[in-house]
Amino acid sequence: MQLRFSTDFEGAAEAKLFFGSFPSQAAVFALFPAPRAGLASAPYLGRTRDLRRRLTRLLSVPRPGSRMLNLREIVAHIEYVPVGSAFEGLWWLYLLNKHYFPRQYRDRLRLKPPALLKLNLRNRFPRCYPTRRLVKDNSLYYGPFPSHVAAERYAGEFLDLYKVRRCAQDLNPDPSHPGCIYSQLHMCMAPCFAGCTDSEYQGEVQRVAEFLDSDGRSLLHSLETDRAQASASLAFELAEKVHRRIEKVNELLRRRPGLVRNLRDLHAVVVLPGAGGKSVVFFRVMGGEIRGPAMLSLDENVPLPTPLDRRLHDLLESLAGEEGDSHPPALPPWEHLSLLARWYYSTFREGELVMLRPNQAVPHARLIRVCRKLLATEAHSSTSPN
Repeated sequence: MQLRFSTDFEGAAEAKLFFGSFPSQAAVFALFPAPRAGLASAPYLGRTRDLRRRLTRLLSVPRPGSRMLNLREIVAHIEYVPVGSAFEGLWWLYLLNKHYFPRQYRDRLRLKPPALLKLNLRNRFPRCYPTRRLVKDNSLYYGPFPSHVAAERYAGEFLDLYKVRRCAQDLNPDPSHPGCIYSQLHMCMAPCFAGCTDSEYQGEVQRVAEFLDSDGRSLLHSLETDRAQASASLAFELAEKVHRRIEKVNELLRRRPGLVRNLRDLHAVVVLPGAGGKSVVFFRVMGGEIRGPAMLSLDENVPLPTPLDRRLHDLLESLAGEEGDSHPPALPPWEHLSLLARWYYSTFREGELVMLRPNQAVPHARLIRVCRKLLATEAHSSTSPN
């Protein structure tokens, strides 16, 4: 793997002239030591807000008695790529660590599996529960959530609307089973003591999946129909009861984290400020898998101008078709979900996320507005006094 820019480093080079050739901007870099016994060594990887200052500190002649890290005596080659956002920098750092440190890259980046909801369809009596394990077992996964606690809270609230079980043990229906508090409160169909048939329970599980897949619209549509029928038959008390249930569902959906989807339907475009002037960077999310980056220059001073929507279309299509396949995998790499959640749920998030429909239709006009908004924000921040 090679970064965009590279140069050799010689300790005897004129320091001011050499370090002045690097840009004073955010970048990801790799410092390679000279090969020993003909074998290449792993590089020193880093991310910085000012590449020139960071390399000057790492590679200049050290001060006597200084305890700061200095790599002047071992570095022979430098590679770097400018970045315009923290997410782009983190992505390059992830790719570099995965390439050069395939066994330690997760620990080096402090990556942990994302918080998800799992609808375990392999069990005779499926249940929905929070998990951090993403395995190919034909189950349905929803997320990512900002934390395991957030996933638990959401699961507890939305499962109150249905009657699927919450117990973890494998069930063998037995009429002598005492049941649990949920069955006594009529909040579970009680398959443990054969309180329902297998087909009845599977029907309830299907309704749970429809709720999660439709962002709650399936339940809202059903409740609104019931409310209209109750009002038409002058059953106003029943209509009021259904109306309160609708309000509860709407409140739950308002608190649902915006990134949560069925992972197979997690399609989006991440739009970020670019490292160069008047440029933006795109990442495409397909089924939770991140593809990119791809840079688009919005500078109008080009010799052969092409319509912006055409350029945008070609760029995003190239991202969708990279790796030789335009279809997302059955399950995305969990590291991609972790990086996406880390960026999306951060309080200092840069850029914008444009969610796509399950058919992955790209709203080019909206993306163009987002690009112009980002450039206007960057121009304003660069001209504002400190």
